[in-house]
Amino acid sequence: MDVRPGATVVLLGGCGFLGRALVRALDHRGYRIRVATRRPDRHRDLLVLPHLELWEGDVHNDAFVGALLTGATAIVNLVGVLDPRTPREFVRAHEDLPARVARLGAGLRLVHVSVAGASSAAPSAYLRSKGRGEERLRAQAPDAVIIRPSVIYGPHDHFVNRFRGLLCGLPWPLPLALPLAESRLAPVHVDDAATGLVSALVRRDARGRTFGFCGPEILTLGEAVGLIAQVLRRDRRIWPLSSRQSLLLARILGHLPGRPFSLDQWRTLKAGAVCGAGPGLSELGVQPRGFHPGLAGLADARC
Repeated sequence: MDVRPGATVVLLGGCGFLGRALVRALDHRGYRIRVATRRPDRHRDLLVLPHLELWEGDVHNDAFVGALLTGATAIVNLVGVLDPRTPREFVRAHEDLPARVARLGAGLRLVHVSVAGASSAAPSAYLRSKGRGEERLRAQAPDAVIIRPSVIYGPHDHFVNRFRGLLCGLPWPLPLALPLAESRLAPVHVDDAATGLVSALVRRDARGRTFGFCGPEILTLGEAVGLIAQVLRRDRRIWPLSSRQSLLLARILGHLPGRPFSLDQWRTLKAGAVCGAGPGLSELGVQPRGFHPGLAGLADARC
């Protein structure tokens, strides 16, 4: 089924960071958009877009998802959980939901957003659940498109702004202690990722394939944070923590309220987030911007 402007595209997880960028990209191109949310009152700002509908409901409810998909041409699943309260949340969101979406949306164009490094044999529960979700999705929907992004950044993100807060909040001359500073990333700008998702929806040659969404360069976490500090004009020394020191920190912080850094997050970060040798954004007609140029807007929010 071709996905042409005017068609209805359903987004699960469409109120998140990447979802909102995709909503803007689809609306700009003339698609009709349905976004599922449990709390539409929190996202009424989206209703200024003329082609968007907010549907209140639970994406884990078959009856709700079935109604949501009525008359739709395509569905994009962006649902993800980074810090579950119980291990079952990973299974429910990353494994059960993709399989259910494939079953309920049989015949529709399906794009599923996973993560770089997803594998059923990965070292972290997060990455393993993402990998098993891909396997279950492929078993039911061989033509589905799977997207594996690295760290996604941009205005109002959780990556750059987290480190901005740390860099700006520490009193001089204290260094910023950085866990696993040697971990490798390939940060991709949110607008490049959203453009790639639209292309994955509409291009026939994308069907059944897996695409890595990465920026053009591989950086260590320490290098990425250094570039953030440079753009902020914040002269801050970075103290890279060893793997052993980072592990100890994760064991401590994982027991604090809000779990700012957990053991499973340590395992995920240690695995890195880079794309393999398969197809990427360039095969979808998108030339991703570099990390440093992509940080340009941060200059307006210096410390």
